[in-house]
Amino acid sequence: MPLGLGTNLSSTGMITPGIVTSNLVLKHNYAGGGVVPVSDGAAFFDGTDDYIALGATFSHNVHSISTWIKVTADAINKFIFDARDGDDDGIVLYIDGDEDIKYEVVSVMGHYNTPITAGWNHIAATNDGTTSRIYLNGIEVETADTSGVTVSTTTNAKIGTRSHSTVSNFFNGYMCNVGFWSGVLTQAQIKSIMWKNYANLISSEKTNLVSWWNLSADANDSHGSNNGTLT
Repeated sequence: MPLGLGTNLSSTGMITPGIVTSNLVLKHNYAGGGVVPVSDGAAFFDGTDDYIALGATFSHNVHSISTWIKVTADAINKFIFDARDGDDDGIVLYIDGDEDIKYEVVSVMGHYNTPITAGWNHIAATNDGTTSRIYLNGIEVETADTSGVTVSTTTNAKIGTRSHSTVSNFFNGYMCNVGFWSGVLTQAQIKSIMWKNYANLISSEKTNLVSWWNLSADANDSHGSNNGTLT
């Protein structure tokens, strides 16, 4: 179904911060108190059929992913970022039905077997070609051995569902500041980046940055030309 700030979502007269209440929400009024990302808003995915189709593959063996999420617990797998063919030869980052973080690099799964907390969480994942790592709110929480595996995929990536299928595993909740790098972020960089939107990234934090989607008002790529299509 068509989503976004188009014919069925009007931005006329919206006061920032505000809330769009039809289909995929691209403005979210953050509640006072608590830890929230540095962003003007966030995309809301309803867990049923909302996702963002990207126009490129992300076939990078060495890579990093970074995003803020606020998950609605629903006891099913909720895909954050997927860049795989049907034979799982790419990468995927998601929250499973137990609300744990899962990060897979060519079928090598990293498991953070502790539920994420309610509210906003910053998730980052890196792979240096030998070891994959999961970070939760800037803290390394899991590693996995990825020696000998090579990312090789021809399917365009998606945010919020499977890259090679859209029949299940839709993300349920809010998401913003999604970044993808063709290099490995250090823990110090992750801790710095998590408190910034794209406009505040310094030059070293943009090194190897492939794409960045604020998801505060649209699904446009702030760094490159890989704009997302709201679907």
